[in-house]
Amino acid sequence: MKAGDEKLGSVFDGKVRYKIPIFQRPYVWKEEANWIPLWDDLAQAVSLVEAEGLGGEYDEQPREHFLGALVTQARSPVPRRVPTRQVIDGQQRLTTLQVFLASAFRVAAELGATSAASAFESLVRNKVADDTEYPQDRFKLVPLPTDRAAFEWAVRGPGDVRTPPSPHHLLVQAAQWFDETVRAWALEAELPTDRLDLLHFVVTERIKVVSVFLDSRDDPQVIFEALNYKGVPLDAADLVKNLLFQRLTLQGEGRLEQDLHESSWKPLDARNWREKVTTGRIARARVDTLLAYWLSSRRGELVSVEHLYAEFKVWLTGSPQPRAAEVITDLRRWADTMDELLARPMTDSVRQVIDRLEATNTTTPWPIVLSLFATEGVPDEQAVLGTEALDSFLMRRAICRLTPKDYNRLFGAVLRALKTADPRRAGQVVVDELAHQTADSRSWPTDGEFVEALMKDDLYNKVSRARLRALLTGIDTALATSRAEPGAPQKAKSNLTIEHVLPQAWRTHWPLPTEIDMDPEVAAAKRDIHVNQLGNLTLATGPLNSEMRHSAWLLKRRALQSHSLVRLTTASILSLPAGINSFTPEEWSSQWDETRIALRGLWLARVALIRWPRPMPAEDPRLT
Repeated sequence: MKAGDEKLGSVFDGKVRYKIPIFQRPYVWKEEANWIPLWDDLAQAVSLVEAEGLGGEYDEQPREHFLGALVTQARSPVPRRVPTRQVIDGQQRLTTLQVFLASAFRVAAELGATSAASAFESLVRNKVADDTEYPQDRFKLVPLPTDRAAFEWAVRGPGDVRTPPSPHHLLVQAAQWFDETVRAWALEAELPTDRLDLLHFVVTERIKVVSVFLDSRDDPQVIFEALNYKGVPLDAADLVKNLLFQRLTLQGEGRLEQDLHESSWKPLDARNWREKVTTGRIARARVDTLLAYWLSSRRGELVSVEHLYAEFKVWLTGSPQPRAAEVITDLRRWADTMDELLARPMTDSVRQVIDRLEATNTTTPWPIVLSLFATEGVPDEQAVLGTEALDSFLMRRAICRLTPKDYNRLFGAVLRALKTADPRRAGQVVVDELAHQTADSRSWPTDGEFVEALMKDDLYNKVSRARLRALLTGIDTALATSRAEPGAPQKAKSNLTIEHVLPQAWRTHWPLPTEIDMDPEVAAAKRDIHVNQLGNLTLATGPLNSEMRHSAWLLKRRALQSHSLVRLTTASILSLPAGINSFTPEEWSSQWDETRIALRGLWLARVALIRWPRPMPAEDPRLT
């Protein structure tokens, strides 16, 4: 390895091609964070040279500007081809500089700065014969396939009026931004052509990079990690990608690199997988969470996103070493599975489970769910059984206010059991592992324990809002019948709010009946107990909730009848719940009181038991 500072002019001087390897991430630099600071450095350097010129002489030891590091590794020469260097680090900066130089080339040609235009062209184009077999060798940079069309447009020559291939591509936007910026900057000067000459002088003589040249014996992965893993905002997936594609070569399967990138990894570089999602309190790229879920299934223990790359590297280089090609294709299968599950309609029971996971910010079950649906040989009914068992386990424990602190170890145990189990009974394995737990931190509440918790007097204040909303939306979905109007079930995380039918501040608008046969203080205490019970809760839109607020029952009933489509309301508040025989339909909705709250609460608890059942486990071999 050799390292030293190098003038930018010599980086692009002569015939050279800088190839971005397939394991690098696509172009991601943007205006505010990257293009503006780069241009400011260049423009400042020109200003200093202009100031020197006004003084009549140029400094013998002028100030130089450094634009960061560039790490490259020589590739074996190929007959009749331009020499190639692989870019290990600095590809974003290198690509942006080529786009900037191409913009300077076009602007100089447009403004008649012939000398500057020719000079800039030599920094962007290699001189190759018109009839060459390799016309792509005319470019100084070989970007990733995903960036190639946009890059070739961004470095087009003067007079090329082609429509950009993708107006929203960052390379297209960078070219347009540098075109406008360099043109406006040049035209600020009395002699724009002279200013463009100075710009070329600065680029070639006053701007430097720290160049690191690797030979064939150097491990580029070590350099890549050292420069990027600490302090540079790379996603963990970028480091994993780098590692996997370099392992291909080490395992003698480098020939598969291009095909695997196009067929398997390329979608993981797309915008939807690079979006940030919140896991705990930290926002991570969605692809990072996928990789953590996948690695968790392979290791049989939950892997945190925070330590993803370090743990992935230990696993990949361990014994026995997995084939990188198989890992890459399997990751794609998991990504497709996750996309397919999220794209399912809300009428699908598994999509409803995922909706509750999202609404309650619960990520620990995801590796199990994906393993069930992405593993070959697992029947769909078994995958559904295991997913719904997880949902029941989580809902029952949350309503019973049991701790989630041991979920990491518990779900790790489930993953280990799945690794060695017959895939044809994978869902039953999940049921068995959960049902056979006996510790308080892992037990699956019985029907009796679940109903008792649901009937608690202060359910509204004892259960988190997100979990309580998930409970109510799940019950609402369960109440849909074949005779109901078609429509998607409510999402747990939506604009619906939890509404108390009998208001919490009932004393102002809901006075106690004058004909009660008990002490008023006792009656008030009894009513207070019922306010936050399950039987008094429903869902409503924010505007409807605000409209009703503390309204008297007849006014609230009229508002609900006019606007509410929630089955939780229409089937058990405005209508007599099926199976309750102590009221006629007319009597049920004529008023709302403690008796109706208690009866409705029991009725909803029975629905919840059906919605979140506790399946019977197979016989536990540990007890025989």
